[in-house]
Amino acid sequence: MTIQSNFRAPIAQLGADIDGYVLDEIDGEQQKTPRCVLSKRASASALGLKSEGGSAFLRTLTRKGIGSMMSLKLREKIENPIVFKYMDPGSEVTVHGYETSTFVEILKVLLEARRAKVLTATQMFLAERAETMLMSLANTTLDTIVYQESGFWKAVEGQRISLILEKYLQDKPREWAKTFPDEFWAKLIRVKGYPSYLALRRPGFVGHWVNDIVYDRLIPNARKKLNLINPRLPSGHRKSKNHQFTTHDYGLPELKAHLIRVMAYMDAAANDEQFMRMLNRGSPKFGANYEMALGDP
Repeated sequence: MTIQSNFRAPIAQLGADIDGYVLDEIDGEQQKTPRCVLSKRASASALGLKSEGGSAFLRTLTRKGIGSMMSLKLREKIENPIVFKYMDPGSEVTVHGYETSTFVEILKVLLEARRAKVLTATQMFLAERAETMLMSLANTTLDTIVYQESGFWKAVEGQRISLILEKYLQDKPREWAKTFPDEFWAKLIRVKGYPSYLALRRPGFVGHWVNDIVYDRLIPNARKKLNLINPRLPSGHRKSKNHQFTTHDYGLPELKAHLIRVMAYMDAAANDEQFMRMLNRGSPKFGANYEMALGDP
């Protein structure tokens, strides 16, 4: 079995120069829920142990005292590290490591050993390091940190968003057909506090409003994708209407359903502030992580 990692990042919560890896590929197949690991060397360094290759990690944890607090199952994990290849750009690096869950187990064992008073004076620093690290993980998990810091979640999110965009938006416009009902525009102008469209000092605001309340809330990265496939011309106008790029089976029905929801909020709201509060609660914008997924220039 060949295990590969394409994602690595320093995990500052565990100390300086402590790298975490995501084991995202096994025998050439991408893993839906990949394991997160720390190298043997990183595990030793996180506990303040200095040795080449992390050999001190095994020696220290199996000594009398600490070893007596360790289950047979945990000892087997420590004695049999995971061997994988990190695909460093342009090369492969063989790494021996432990799952993050195993490392957290070890931290808890060190605290139990201190409570049981089986640590020697020279081992007490291990429990102190373990306590500090567990406190830093109080509101999260080590896996979450590794996924986030290594860029794995961002990469996966980008792949998912690409699939969503392909499903809901198409590269060529459909033949024009009335999509936004007339009542939508009348309700929009009213809820924004104007008696009519003619009362707008800057009609261009309407386009910004539509982007805000429709396309930014339709699917992840909809507006960014539309700006790529339907850019503004030098005149400031677009060659086609954005709604013409929604797919017939998915994008157009979702757009129409969203417009119905938006108009319901408009009807129920007494003013723009109330409308936006209802809209943000019922149909929130997709967040910054989504916006970054297509890649910024």
